[in-house]
Amino acid sequence: MSALAAGLAPALAAANGLEWSRIFELFHFAIYAALLAGIVCPLIGCFLLLRRTGFHGVLLPQLGATGVALGFAILPWWIEHVGLGGLTLEQAQADPHAMMNWHIPWAALCTFGGLVWLLLAGSRDGRETGRVAAAFAIASAATLLLAQASPFGAEFVAEMLRGEILAVGVHEFETLAVAYGLVLVLFVVWHRDFLLVSYDRETARVLGKRVFAIEALLFALVGVAISVGVMIVGPLVLFGLLVLPPLWARRYARTMRGYYLASVGFGLASVALGVWASFALDWPLGAAVVAAGALLGLPGLALRARERSLA
Repeated sequence: MSALAAGLAPALAAANGLEWSRIFELFHFAIYAALLAGIVCPLIGCFLLLRRTGFHGVLLPQLGATGVALGFAILPWWIEHVGLGGLTLEQAQADPHAMMNWHIPWAALCTFGGLVWLLLAGSRDGRETGRVAAAFAIASAATLLLAQASPFGAEFVAEMLRGEILAVGVHEFETLAVAYGLVLVLFVVWHRDFLLVSYDRETARVLGKRVFAIEALLFALVGVAISVGVMIVGPLVLFGLLVLPPLWARRYARTMRGYYLASVGFGLASVALGVWASFALDWPLGAAVVAAGALLGLPGLALRARERSLA
């Protein structure tokens, strides 16, 4: 992604003077990827909040980023001792397809590892928030230290953490579309069971539901969405879209269907406003999307404050 970003630098420098049709022509894959994340991530975030595990939406993308950095740290040793399709280190780093296929498994390893740890640790002792905060701090430090082991890795991870996603190409978008399309289809098919086991596991058992299998599928969808998304749209976008849209949507939704639709609406609005701000103000697209998502929540917060003052 870094090499592609360097090639797009002249276009980025002139972006504010371009017409929107030209901007879309240059960066449509990045915009498509952000819009797709704006649909899928808020739906996943709904269940994280329903299960009172909203902090996982912050920790898991950071663990995915740690996996990407781990991949960079291991890559030189792996190419020397195991091999990567006959590529040299320089060839692998210059090949976006090879890098995508290499890093996603490492991101998945850390993301799913974090999910398993969170499930095994549980929340019965009331210390889950502290554990999540500690894990986030450790993962953040590990990401930077592992990336520093490779000069190319340090540059890539720095761009990823800043939310520089305009260099997303066709291969990255196709990978994201396949993964998120699968997640969306399974969400539509299983969302009632996900809702039941998230609200009341005992009732689900009485009704004959296979609670463990349903929860395993839900966590698998969370892991896939994050491990693929962190490599393509970055952890910053995932943070914002997993947490903010579902949080704001709770203010307006009266039914679960309304909650899903409102969350997706906030997600898409965050992306649309973020895309505009990114080019109008020369902001990183990922950071602009999160800033837009935060801005969209202000009316709801103002209404809540007004209601409390009148109560």
